Amino acid sequence: MKTIKKLMQIALAVFFFGLLATSAVLADDADSEGWQFVQENGRTYYKKGDIKETDWRVIDGKTYYFDYNGEMVVGWQYIPMPVKGYTIGPYPNGIRLEGSPMPEWYYFDKNGVLQEFVGWKALEVKTKDSVGRKYGEKRTNPEDKEEKSFYTNYYFNQNHSLETGWLYDQSNWYYLAKTEINGENYIGGERRAGWINDGSAWYYLDPETGIMQTGWQYLGNKWYYLRSSGAMTTGWYQEGSTWYYLDAQNGDMKTGWFQVNGKWYYAYSSGALAVNTTVDGYYVNYNGEWVQ
Repeated sequence: MKTIKKLMQIALAVFFFGLLATSAVLADDADSEGWQFVQENGRTYYKKGDIKETDWRVIDGKTYYFDYNGEMVVGWQYIPMPVKGYTIGPYPNGIRLEGSPMPEWYYFDKNGVLQEFVGWKALEVKTKDSVGRKYGEKRTNPEDKEEKSFYTNYYFNQNHSLETGWLYDQSNWYYLAKTEINGENYIGGERRAGWINDGSAWYYLDPETGIMQTGWQYLGNKWYYLRSSGAMTTGWYQEGSTWYYLDAQNGDMKTGWFQVNGKWYYAYSSGALAVNTTVDGYYVNYNGEWVQ
């Protein structure tokens, strides 16, 4: 899954650079051709007479996005794919991009300029309520309107859009929160830490750096084993000639007496399975099973 994600990142970067290579910018002054920024009721538009821009637009070398009402967007903005039949045309001051970037989250400054971030970027996030949900997310308590702000780490790919899911960077794996939940798009993408489940397995990410961990990990007074893929191991695990048992549900290493499929076993404090020996007066065979 993570390999496929990496290939998709490369494909998107190639797509976006090809997109820009086929775009053009005419640097004529906006007013000389009739196109200009207009403020109306606290909103900003880019207009020529009554005509409003309603898409991507490169103006004087800066990239903007105007929504379907023509309003210039600022801050986080989810931009979907254009509808079927989408067309472009030359405009006096810059032109629309020939095709639009993939549907993703983008970040625009307070002046509406697309921030061409690439790589890691710490950005301020304001919460909509005291439980930490971000703007764009649903609140469980409509009456809770306390606002907080904090900085969190995001990763922007080569087309300057927000990266989500698994990310391989500088020889390390990270997990960035998904932005789509039950078919709805939310502001996400923040670097995750601690235990996460990507839908296929549990993983543990360093609380400080977000780097995916592997091997034996001592967490919350319990031992876990994370495979080279980072996935948490459950059930029987062999290391050399020694067997260990990791809880089938929680993945924590078993010690002392424990039962699996109706059979009793004993593991030392190191987690190593006792075999061909007597423990507490009970004999366990070469498989570690208590022989009654």
